[in-house]
Amino acid sequence: MGEMKAISVKDRTGDPFQICRCYPGDLSRLMDMYRVFSPKPASQGLPPPDSETCKGWVEGLLEGGENLLARKQEEVIGHAVLIPNPDKDSGEFVIFVHQDYRKLGVGTHLTRLTLERARELGMKSVWLTVAVTNVIAIRLYRKVGFEYCDMDECERTMIVRLGKG
Repeated sequence: MGEMKAISVKDRTGDPFQICRCYPGDLSRLMDMYRVFSPKPASQGLPPPDSETCKGWVEGLLEGGENLLARKQEEVIGHAVLIPNPDKDSGEFVIFVHQDYRKLGVGTHLTRLTLERARELGMKSVWLTVAVTNVIAIRLYRKVGFEYCDMDECERTMIVRLGKG
């Protein structure tokens, strides 16, 4: 996936969408999604509700992470990021799917391709945090191999250990 071309996939209703690498030049299209994203903030204060703060947050993700976006034509419908830890052998996973495209498999495709990218980068594991109330996301994460590694009243930390692709 180094210089990944857009991959065409279908959602659960059979409608096509594309997944591709995301770069700083995609900031405007990403911000179009985050401007109308709901609920805001969705989890842990993210995405930030203030547009300038949100823009700075997205710019930081674009600069510091491996970014994928899902799109229908030119509309961004999902954004996934792998943020490498300083040692580069693991990373944090962050994902947001536009509210009109949830429960359609968009998040599943983005998650699987992000984990594939982590393997290509030689990472041994990927972790995330998720609100205990986000049952749909937890189900997805467990389906693709994440397991609980830490729990508190409000959120769960989950990890997936990566084998060779």
